[in-house]
Amino acid sequence: MSKLNSKWMEEEYWRVVRAIREGSVPPEKVAEVVELFKEVLLAPGRFWQEATTLVRRSKTSPLVTTELVGKETQLKVNEIFSNLKQDNFSRIGVYGMGGVGKTAILTHVYNRLLEDLDSDVFWVAVPQDFSVYALQEEIANAVGLDNLLNEKDVRRRAGLLYGHLNMKNSSILILDGLWMHFEVKEVGIPVETGKLKLVVTTRSLEVCRMMLCQKQIKIGLLDMNDSGWLFSKTLCFVGQLPWEVEQIASSLLDRCYGLPLAIIEIATRLRGVEKVHEWRDMLGKLEDSKMELDVFKRLQLSYVNLGNGQVQQCFLHLILRFGEALVLSGASGEEDLIESFIDEGLLGGIATKQGLHDRGNTILDKIRGSCLLDPNIEYRCLHPLTRDMALHMVTSTTHMVKAYMGLKEIPEEVFWNDHLEKVFLQGNNIEEIPDGISPNCPKLTSLYLNGNDMLGVIHESFFRHLKGLTVLDLCYTGITELPNSISQLESLEALLLPSCLALRFIPSVGKLGSLRKLDLQGSQSLEEAPDGMEMLVNLRYLALDGTMIKTLPKGVLEKLVNLQYLTIEKLRAGEEVKSTKLEALYCSVADVETFNACVGSLMQNSCRQYTLATPNAYNLWLVDDPDRSILIDGWDHIAASVDGTSGDGCALLPESVQSLELSRCHKIKRVVEWEWLTTLLPNLEKIIVHSCEKLEEIIHGPLPSRATCRLTYLEVIGCNT
Repeated sequence: MSKLNSKWMEEEYWRVVRAIREGSVPPEKVAEVVELFKEVLLAPGRFWQEATTLVRRSKTSPLVTTELVGKETQLKVNEIFSNLKQDNFSRIGVYGMGGVGKTAILTHVYNRLLEDLDSDVFWVAVPQDFSVYALQEEIANAVGLDNLLNEKDVRRRAGLLYGHLNMKNSSILILDGLWMHFEVKEVGIPVETGKLKLVVTTRSLEVCRMMLCQKQIKIGLLDMNDSGWLFSKTLCFVGQLPWEVEQIASSLLDRCYGLPLAIIEIATRLRGVEKVHEWRDMLGKLEDSKMELDVFKRLQLSYVNLGNGQVQQCFLHLILRFGEALVLSGASGEEDLIESFIDEGLLGGIATKQGLHDRGNTILDKIRGSCLLDPNIEYRCLHPLTRDMALHMVTSTTHMVKAYMGLKEIPEEVFWNDHLEKVFLQGNNIEEIPDGISPNCPKLTSLYLNGNDMLGVIHESFFRHLKGLTVLDLCYTGITELPNSISQLESLEALLLPSCLALRFIPSVGKLGSLRKLDLQGSQSLEEAPDGMEMLVNLRYLALDGTMIKTLPKGVLEKLVNLQYLTIEKLRAGEEVKSTKLEALYCSVADVETFNACVGSLMQNSCRQYTLATPNAYNLWLVDDPDRSILIDGWDHIAASVDGTSGDGCALLPESVQSLELSRCHKIKRVVEWEWLTTLLPNLEKIIVHSCEKLEEIIHGPLPSRATCRLTYLEVIGCNT
């Protein structure tokens, strides 16, 4: 009877093996089936030998490696290797920008793993034209599953791969060069059974996350010492380089900025080159972005694999508009970048400011995750060669890019062809755009002259034929007045004039019916708003803080029905913004009644960001304040708003307020009630009290049972008690 059972078990086992090979057994059931036949697999004799040939340990050869550069690179090899030896990591992602050395590091890890007799190790180069079918093919070739080639159905192939890999006691699969995520079960990779560990290399942190990598290891750039060593080793120059050549080599290394692939390519091209002028010519071409490098092709692949035209356009705009001055870290830096996307119309037709910023942040996250930009690079987040790659991707017929080149004069009219769409001249030393220059560029939509701090005069003729202009950026220039021809730019949507410290006059904007943004922030010499403001019915963004403009002419504000963002020093009685579209308001008001009317409007419109202040507190605005702040100076009574009304002269606090600052409120004896913090002001996080002479307590009354509040910061200065 035992022989019959053994015979039946053997036949049943091979029937199941055939089913696994044909893909009839779902991948998630393979492990369960294998466990059922564990007895058979462990039986002695011919059957055991035949069964083990099915899952025999693969014999693979070591890969050719390149010499590792620097201690940090060796540490990465050790880190990856040690993580693979731990049981708590089944998926590891190794990411970094193209050409940084991910593959080189993994070949060393692979060869070390081959010396470990406990595991099979398989190396698979992921096909550039990714598909599940193609990846299955490559994995099958690596693991020796020849019969997969006869199966065309993807699900059956997944079953065959899953069963084959899962019958191995322990294995490690390295997928090199993964561009997009996939579901491991759809391919047939049995990670969840604990018998296989997966390592992927990619240029995208997002791919690591989508692949559920428990460990994400970033490969960074080389430091200057290691960069110099790699350059010298690749150059193979015998003896000492001449001093002048050494200086040029140093500049070349600065352009390569620790990217191994670029260093190797530049050094290889310079092998045997001894004449200084040839070295200087190489540097000149590199600095002028006129050199075609193979490393650009690697970086362009990262650009292509951003995968979305909108994200790609935003990436190119970041490069062209901000260049090496690009800053990705910090809320204010991100705000500027997203506002620039909005100015250019790159975020589509999203109706709300918050929606636009949410979309902008999502795009910035994708760009960060692509490793094309790196906020952790010291002093800069844009690699010089990434910028050069981007410049190679825009055509000189549609884009004029002469930013940060030290220009002292505006380019001659010969450079202003009728196909131009965008002109970037920011960060130069242009002093004047003289009379007589009148470029005829009907397709020009964007003109960036910002950062030309010596630019004091723009003559009338310059804008005469630029009727299609939609974005004009003159921020941080020395301009004293805008020419009257600005008034004829009827397509203009964004007029950017922040921090024009000498600006005193802007001509009428009454014909600029398309204008959506007027930014005058910090133009401290400007005393009056331009005429025609009441005609700007499409205006969504108006910034007047930091100017000498105290208020808008009467009746103007009520005409700006589409405002989403407003900063102004003072709102008069009856001017509280009632637009349901307002999402950000920064202003002061003269009296309690106007203050409470504004609070009612904020609560009704669910305004997301605001700073509402009394006149004397207006100058207390802080950059790091929370999104919703109240600043009160010299008033005697405050109360939490219940129904938006107050009959006793109290300044009402909106339910959404996060920060409350009081100064010189000499009659106030207590700031808030415990009940306010737990029910009426549930979002209040910060209280600051300065110079309130009769203050007796900050929070009055008993703490309600089981109540909670968000208050985390309390500051009291100059109060007698």
